[in-house]
Amino acid sequence: VSGQTPLLAQETAVRRTTLLVEDIGRSIDFYQRLGLTPWYEKSTSDTDEGGVIGALDLPLTADPKFGRIVIMRGNHDRIGMIGLLGYERPPLANARGNLVGIGVGDVIIMVETDDINFVFNRLQETGARFHRPPERFEITNPDGSVRDTGYRMFVYDPDGHLIEVSEP
Repeated sequence: VSGQTPLLAQETAVRRTTLLVEDIGRSIDFYQRLGLTPWYEKSTSDTDEGGVIGALDLPLTADPKFGRIVIMRGNHDRIGMIGLLGYERPPLANARGNLVGIGVGDVIIMVETDDINFVFNRLQETGARFHRPPERFEITNPDGSVRDTGYRMFVYDPDGHLIEVSEP
């Protein structure tokens, strides 16, 4: 609300977005082709002390016996990470009704690269599903002057999450 003091005086940043994935190996390969690298990995089972990672805290659609999280990161050491969290025996049911389009509750993850054609070619090798191939974009200011240009594409990851890849 205008005129009020902000509730947070410290700096705030989104450090990680975690995606629940069906096939964690396939997802790791996809995000490596975007240019991210594994930074942290942990696997747990229902017989481990504390049980399956996240199973006590998250409203899962199944009672998995095994979980694995791999956190992928780009060039920054503290922000912009993507966690890939997979469960097995049984796998989680897909809670999304429409895997063709996106809607409320879905996410769009933006990844920046310095070579969009390299990323595009690497993803084509896997048969990735593209919403739009690389194309030039232009962002204008309210007065019509050009503020930013570059190239971007939209591609779905193996679990249907929409990824915007941008090369400024």
